[in-house]
Amino acid sequence: VNILKSTFSDVNMKIKYACKANTNISVLKLMKTLGVELDVVSPQEIQLGLKAGFSPKQITFTSSGVSFDEIENSVENGVLVNIDNLPTLEKFGAKYGNTVPVMLRIRPNVVGGGNLKIMTGHKDSKFGIAIEQKDQILALVNKYNLDVVGLHQHTGSDIKDGQTFVDAAKVMLELAFSFPDLKYMDFGGGFKV
Repeated sequence: VNILKSTFSDVNMKIKYACKANTNISVLKLMKTLGVELDVVSPQEIQLGLKAGFSPKQITFTSSGVSFDEIENSVENGVLVNIDNLPTLEKFGAKYGNTVPVMLRIRPNVVGGGNLKIMTGHKDSKFGIAIEQKDQILALVNKYNLDVVGLHQHTGSDIKDGQTFVDAAKVMLELAFSFPDLKYMDFGGGFKV
């Protein structure tokens, strides 16, 4: 954590711990003491994060094909929701309009990761809204006047080279021009240990 913080000390950066990696309450409390925030994938992980002392504002719920009641649970808990597909984005817009901020998980079509099972950003991956669906994303954002505060991508785990992050960042930064009120750019993906 300290290496990441010092490496990126000249930018406003947050580090998010993927709760699914290890949900042990002691690990979560350690992450909190290190100034790391939390990324969760279930209502149970939200509750663990809150129990570990994270505030709702320090938790992001990154959905992956979940039922809409999990999205609603996240909103009810005050957690920022990261939506990964167009049908869920449509439901979110219909229910919340621009009253609740939202992030969008984008699939940048960049290959990266230790093996195919942990590569999540390539064009055949189920994770995220395909970058080719940009027009459909923007149509829903405009239809419901959505308050898109962040863009997220996760290229994969066990990434061995920096070029993967650069390639994904190029896609995401180009897309960012379509969202003038962004507060967050989430460049997910795991470094090779």
